[in-house]
Amino acid sequence: METGLFLQMTFLTLLLTLPLVSKKVEHNLEVFFFVVSLAAATVGGLWSFELLKEALLHPLAVYQPGYGYVPIGITQVVLAAGLTFYYFRDKLAAKADAIARPAVLAVLIFAFGMSSSVISAIVAAAVLAELLAFAKAPHEYKARAAVYGAFAIGAGAALLPIGEPLSTIAVAKLKQGFFYLVNVLIDAVVIIVAFFAVYTYVTLKKMHKAGVEIEPYEPELREVFARAFKIFLFIFALTILGEFFKPLALIVAEFGKEVLYVFGLVSAVADNATLVAALVSPEMGTDALRSFLISLVLSGGLAIPGNVPNIVLASVLLIGFREWLKLAAPIGIAIFVLIGAYVLVLVPHPPIHPYGFN
Repeated sequence: METGLFLQMTFLTLLLTLPLVSKKVEHNLEVFFFVVSLAAATVGGLWSFELLKEALLHPLAVYQPGYGYVPIGITQVVLAAGLTFYYFRDKLAAKADAIARPAVLAVLIFAFGMSSSVISAIVAAAVLAELLAFAKAPHEYKARAAVYGAFAIGAGAALLPIGEPLSTIAVAKLKQGFFYLVNVLIDAVVIIVAFFAVYTYVTLKKMHKAGVEIEPYEPELREVFARAFKIFLFIFALTILGEFFKPLALIVAEFGKEVLYVFGLVSAVADNATLVAALVSPEMGTDALRSFLISLVLSGGLAIPGNVPNIVLASVLLIGFREWLKLAAPIGIAIFVLIGAYVLVLVPHPPIHPYGFN
């Protein structure tokens, strides 16, 4: 057990530090995570047909209880969005000024955040990413909108089991109804989504300058396909790494909801769906479930590997690991602490009875 824990902590440290100290690693993040995941599975003795099948399926399909794997995965969605926006690139380029307005982006982030559990985090992130790419604004301006949008989309997608794998697995393991997580999380999710929409407007309003010369975005067809392949590698790697870190999660399961909330920070570099699969059970109290899931969706926004929207937005807008962390960590940690106080102390139990709307 001690050897396994040492290995997990070593790999966790590598995943966090190497992209920060090496530009080569940072600019090839998908390949780096892919190689590390192969090494982790090998030294951890994890290789099996079932793990390989899941790692290959997760980028290409979404698991739905009662139906199995539905062949509509992040890879196809990102590719389809890229091709669609490539086809309509001239029309979108004509709207570049309007898309870049702080108020427009704030409304888009709120709308995608609150609808991501219905249209899925993948679709919401893919569409927002392409719109931001066409927006006539400097890179940092668009990068900030992307980071704040990722937080909002990641939180909103947790409400329904069709939003993202985290909520799909949670509802399946809890054996609850379709709207169960709406009851448990809705108040905290609305606060998070609304905050990042408003924060986007306030922050971008200070940066917005009319008349600044911006290089127009001209998507290349080969980049559309290359982006989809890189995302395939990323999700493949995160699936394996999530399995590798599962024993660490099981140790934490013995502690209280406060420790679970802090442990959720691991999802900044690990697959949060696997953490849910490892820790969530029907015996888990709604207060612990509430704090753990909120921790995961907030922590997932801190670094590129933490959540599907981050991966999509960073890939399309060419945001590096260090740049994402620099933009996400200050506000992300602040909100993590404040929302932690909200769900652990102020409103530890769902304001709507969790069995009231199934």
